[in-house]
Amino acid sequence: MSRSPDRAVGRSLGRVALVVAPLAGIVGFLSLWELAVVAFDIKAFALPRPSRIVSDMASNPGFFARNGWATAREAGIGLAVGALAGAVIAVPMAHLRVVDRAVAPVATLVQVTPIIGYAPAIVLWLGPGLGPIVVITALVCFVPFLFGAASGLRSVDPDTLELLRSVDARWWEVLWRLRVPHAVPYLFAAARTAIGLSLIGAALGEWFALVDEGLGWAIKQGINFNAAPQVWGATFTMGALGLAGLGLVGLAERVSGLGRPEPGR
Repeated sequence: MSRSPDRAVGRSLGRVALVVAPLAGIVGFLSLWELAVVAFDIKAFALPRPSRIVSDMASNPGFFARNGWATAREAGIGLAVGALAGAVIAVPMAHLRVVDRAVAPVATLVQVTPIIGYAPAIVLWLGPGLGPIVVITALVCFVPFLFGAASGLRSVDPDTLELLRSVDARWWEVLWRLRVPHAVPYLFAAARTAIGLSLIGAALGEWFALVDEGLGWAIKQGINFNAAPQVWGATFTMGALGLAGLGLVGLAERVSGLGRPEPGR
């Protein structure tokens, strides 16, 4: 009987550790950064102290909040489009080897080609504004979701698959009842990778899309006008957005109960 309270305490401590550990890691990293700048007397224009960056951000929070929201909106739309396209195309890839062999090289080519190589062309095709930013973001997010979904759709239990076929289950029933549940954890894993890619894609798209808002635009303006606090403030804001996105993915995974179990759970 005495084990139940101990287990409850252990679980509570484990949950606290899940929150405290990432915060401790971030604080430790920023502290080492601060100490290194002071110890090596690094000039502020080369590498400012984190405390100075945060102080500069606090002096103009509206600027970073406004541009952060613009980039988060663009990244979110592009992420959703890339996830949907990847999941849809993964279905025939998982079922037909010829489709897999045709699509995989093209997807790999998109993945390994630097974004800066095709971003200007997309802006020229679609014109300035939100459209090319969403397309660029969707392209960089598309590949992780495509390969993740395809792997998940294939990773079904052969015995269960044979059982469904033996009762003449239709292909869409097999897909919905068996393949999709197996693919969901892979999609969560792809989302973790795509969160950072979506922010990078959106910020880079802002460089070329002739917009006047967003963190990419803020970084570009800061570089042009030698405003280091603006550059670093926008960079910190992107990092905060990335952490928030990962937190939302983790929360969705826990609430749904469809993600992969963590080691030791």
